[in-house]
Amino acid sequence: MRLYWYNIKEMTSEEYDAAMAMMSAERHRRISDFPAEDDRKRSAAGELLLRCALAERLGVSAESAPLTWEDSGKPAAEAEGVYLSVSHSGPWVLAALSDKPLGVDVEVIRGADQKFMARACSEAEMAYINFGREGCYHRFWECWTAKEALFKVTGKGPLLSLSRLALPENVALRYTEMNGCAVTVALSL
Repeated sequence: MRLYWYNIKEMTSEEYDAAMAMMSAERHRRISDFPAEDDRKRSAAGELLLRCALAERLGVSAESAPLTWEDSGKPAAEAEGVYLSVSHSGPWVLAALSDKPLGVDVEVIRGADQKFMARACSEAEMAYINFGREGCYHRFWECWTAKEALFKVTGKGPLLSLSRLALPENVALRYTEMNGCAVTVALSL
């Protein structure tokens, strides 16, 4: 499994245009319609990262990388035994590539309202989050990214019922903090 990072604050207009040119007409239109420039850049960066990852793995050009997008917005590789996932938060876009099904989620670590955390997390997760109080927000984003990554790999939800404390059979979580972000990868075993 490999992770690929991109900071949209460093995206040049040439990189943006190149990423947009590689998209299907439908995806290009949909992304062009996003009102916020950063949303357009995050989507373009996700396309670019996934295509570059596939190109590296398959020995092809980024333009010819067999990347498709499901109706749900999930990326897929038209290549046997190659799986992709993408996520973004703030200025960061994160893509993951593996030979097993996976889901990745990234969230910039920031404060969170206690009411929101309680709505998003089970009692057991809240006990974990509040244990020791120091790092509370870190633990909340750890739980949140786990839920998102689990949803992406299993396709099962609802999202709030998923938990890093009760994993589905044959799924493992890998959690880390990088670039001021919480990152969880859910991998099928």
